[in-house]
Amino acid sequence: MKLIGKFVLMGLLAAAVFSQGCAVGNKYNFSDVKADLQGYGGATQAKIAVATLDQREVVTSKECAPTYVGMQRAGFGNPWRVNTESGLPLADDITKTVSESLAKKGFNAKPVYVSFDLTENQALQSLMEKRTDRSIFILLKKWESDTYMNIGLDYDLRLRVIDANQAILAETATAERKTIPGSFWNPPAAAKEQIPIAFKQALEKLLNDPKITPALK
Repeated sequence: MKLIGKFVLMGLLAAAVFSQGCAVGNKYNFSDVKADLQGYGGATQAKIAVATLDQREVVTSKECAPTYVGMQRAGFGNPWRVNTESGLPLADDITKTVSESLAKKGFNAKPVYVSFDLTENQALQSLMEKRTDRSIFILLKKWESDTYMNIGLDYDLRLRVIDANQAILAETATAERKTIPGSFWNPPAAAKEQIPIAFKQALEKLLNDPKITPALK
C-alpha cells in the first residue's frame, strides 16, 4: 500500500509540474476587454482622443518589451515572461479598450497610439493634434503579474481628462498590489482567465470615478 501511495504522490506531482510547464508561451488577452461604464447615459457624439503612455521602468529601460505583462512560473518556480495575446504593446491594448468602451456609450472616440520612448509632452502633443473636444491621457506606471499557483498583481495607472486648450479638467489614479486565487492543477489557465478580469476592473475604477464622468461631457 505504501508503494501505491508513492506512485499516486509521484503522479500528482508530475501532473502539477506538467500543467505549470504549459506556462511557456502563455499570453493574456486584453484587447477584447470592454469596460462597463456607469453614469455615461445620454452621452453626445463628443469627440474624444485616447492615448496611453507606457512609463513602466522595465519597459523604458528596455529590459522588457512593451508587450510584457508579467511572469508565469513553471515547474519548480522558474519564471517565464508573459506578453499580450494581441502582440501589441500593453499601452495600445489599454487605449483600444478605453476607446471602444467609450464608443459603446455614444462617444466619437479616437485611439492615439504613442511609443513608450516619448516624453509626456510629446505624447500629449500627439493627442492635441487630433483636435478633439476632450482627450484622455493615461500613464501606465506599473502593470506586472506573477503567477505560480496563486496570482500576484501589482499595478499603477493614472488618468487625466484634458480639454482642447490642454487644461486638465479632471484626474484620477488607481494602484493596487494584491493576490488573486489561482489554481494548483492549471495555474496558466487560471491566470489567463483572471488577469484580463483584473485589467477590466482597474480600467473601470478609472473611468467610473465621479470626477471623470462629468469632465468628458
